[in-house]
Amino acid sequence: MRDEVFVAVHHYQDPSIVARADLVADSYRLAAEAAKSGAPYVVVCGVRFMAESVAALAGPEQRVIHPAPEAGCPMADMIDLERAERALKAVRSALGRDGLGDTETVPLTYMNSSLSVKALTGREGGAVCTSGNARALLSHYLERGKRVFFMPDANLALNTARDLGLGSGETAILRRDGSLPEGIDTRMVKLFAWNGFCPVHRGFLPRDLAAFRAAHPGARILVHPECVPETARAADGTASTEGILREVASAAPGTQWGIGTEIRFVERLAASLGDRLVLPLRREACPDMALITPKRLEEALAAVAAHRRDGASLGGLEVAVSPTEREGAAKALEAMMAITEAAAR
Repeated sequence: MRDEVFVAVHHYQDPSIVARADLVADSYRLAAEAAKSGAPYVVVCGVRFMAESVAALAGPEQRVIHPAPEAGCPMADMIDLERAERALKAVRSALGRDGLGDTETVPLTYMNSSLSVKALTGREGGAVCTSGNARALLSHYLERGKRVFFMPDANLALNTARDLGLGSGETAILRRDGSLPEGIDTRMVKLFAWNGFCPVHRGFLPRDLAAFRAAHPGARILVHPECVPETARAADGTASTEGILREVASAAPGTQWGIGTEIRFVERLAASLGDRLVLPLRREACPDMALITPKRLEEALAAVAAHRRDGASLGGLEVAVSPTEREGAAKALEAMMAITEAAAR
């Protein structure tokens, strides 16, 4: 059965789930690699949008299984298709009135979003991004003179904009009803962002970093770019989950690190790099990731075995994707991969 089933696991999962994985990765690699496995069954141990993204890229003979279909993402739920369409229209209309060209605005959608919003992004000529490649994607569009509507994470948008040198007048956060804030000069704004956030990463505050530095004066602090801009500025650096993994793993033995991201990943990183001191800035856990337990994984694998053996129903564990959503979302995901790979060359 091993060649028939590919278990793809996100970094924020419990070590007991990680131990069963064929692939442990962030959301980008889960989307890019899991569907390429060729396995007839891909079991995605992550939240719903991750399983949907794999399903959008999966081959016609592949079935994507999500052991906990109720495991969602609060950030992804902060915007839906209707509000995304309304906001994109508002941005394009405002720019068109100012003579800037309403077709020059492209949607750039964070992986932490529903498949319907990703599909809209693909249909409207944009791309998906992750925390690891947001800079490459945003830079790609800005260098070509495009205005960008980023959704749903305002913190990732603002932190990435700052890294690229955009000033405060060049960014604007939309209201939750999809309208533009008052008093902005749309002729100056290059990046419009939806007002979404990650409840886990919003929990890390500058005072946590100050307390950690007082206790560990020689430590280097890395935080996830979903943290609020004040926290990102106070850190020594921001990095995606895999970026944090690479930087700490390549550091010298004996170095000390304070990490601001999901606690299960931080604890696993600390356990694997025992010759470095790796500590969380504070304990922040994603409750939706925790819904995938060893028992739920075993039940999903048993359902797959029964389906292979006698065609038994997979029930609500199989991720269903409509042809329309698959086409649009796949276009946006493929644009992400193409731009990311081109930037790396």
